[in-house]
Amino acid sequence: MKNNALVLSRRHAIALRNVAFSISLALAATSALAMPTSASANAPQANQVNVSGDATTAAIAAFKVEVSGNGPALILIPGLASSSAVWKETVAALQDRYQVHVLTLAGLAGTKALPNSAMSKGFIAAQEQAIVDYIAKQQLHKPVVIGHSLGGFLALSLAANHSDKIGAAINVDGLPALGAMFAEAQANMQKSGNPPPPQNTGFDPMAMAKNMANNAEWHTQIAKDMMSSDPMTSGRTMSELASKDLRPALSNVRVPVLTLGALQNGAPYTPAEQVQATYEKQLANIPKNLNHMAFAKDSKHFIMADAPAWMQQQINEFLKLVGSGK
Repeated sequence: MKNNALVLSRRHAIALRNVAFSISLALAATSALAMPTSASANAPQANQVNVSGDATTAAIAAFKVEVSGNGPALILIPGLASSSAVWKETVAALQDRYQVHVLTLAGLAGTKALPNSAMSKGFIAAQEQAIVDYIAKQQLHKPVVIGHSLGGFLALSLAANHSDKIGAAINVDGLPALGAMFAEAQANMQKSGNPPPPQNTGFDPMAMAKNMANNAEWHTQIAKDMMSSDPMTSGRTMSELASKDLRPALSNVRVPVLTLGALQNGAPYTPAEQVQATYEKQLANIPKNLNHMAFAKDSKHFIMADAPAWMQQQINEFLKLVGSGK
C-alpha cells in the first residue's frame, strides 16, 4: 500500500510538471507553429487601452486592457498563455455592477511581447509594477484584483506588496510557491526508490487543454491561446514562477484574500484532500482574519470553465463581504 501511494504521488508530480513546463518548453521548441490570432476575438466588447510598462519602450504595452461597465473597479488577470477571453462569462456577470478592467499580458495569446530591456527585474515584476502604475494613472480607488493561475500569483503579490493600492484579492487556482511544490514532489519520488513512469514530452495543446479543463467547449480556446503566445515569454515566465517563493511575504497582506482552489488538479493520482492541503499549507502565512478559501471539488485548473456558476457565487459573496458589492 505504501509503495502504491508513492507511485501515485510520483505520477501526480510528473503530470503537474508536464502541464506546467510543456507550455513553455514545448512552445519554445515549436514556435513556428504559433498562430497570429487576435487575443480579443471572443472577449467582451469594451474600450481597449494599451499600457506601457517602461518609459523607454513606450511603443510596447505591458498589457492590453478592455474596460466595460460602471461601478467599483475590478481588475481581472488571466493566466500564463491565456487571453482575456477566459473571463468572458465572469465579465458578463459583473459589468452591470462594476467597472471591469480585463487584462491580456504582453507576449501572451497574440499580444506583442515585451523586449528584454523592459524586464530588467523579470516579467512578473514588470507586470506587477505596470498594474500599480495603471491603478494610479486611471485613479482607481482600491480595485479588487482577480487573477487566475499566473494572474492569481500576481493578485497575491499585489496583496502582499501593495495592500495600500488595492481593496482585496481573489486568487483563482494560483500558488505562491510553485517550485516548492515541485521540489517536495521530487523529494518524495527520490525517497521511494522506484523508477518514475515515462514522461510525455510532446507538444499537444489540445491534450494539455483537456488536462486543465473538463469542459470540452473550452478546449479550443485554451489551446488557441497557447499556440498564439510568444514562446520566449511563456518560457521565461514559467521559469520565474518556478523559482519564486511568495510565502514569506504573505504575512504582509493587509487586505482580504479569497483563494478558489480546484480539487481535480492531479486527478486521478492525488486525492482531493491532499490537493486542498497543499493550498492551505502554501497560503498559511496570510493573516487568518484575511485568509478566505473555497474549493471546487469537481473542477480542474480552469474553474471558470468547469464550475462557472459556483465560481461566480463565490466572487459575488466575497465582493459583498469586502464592501464592493451593490
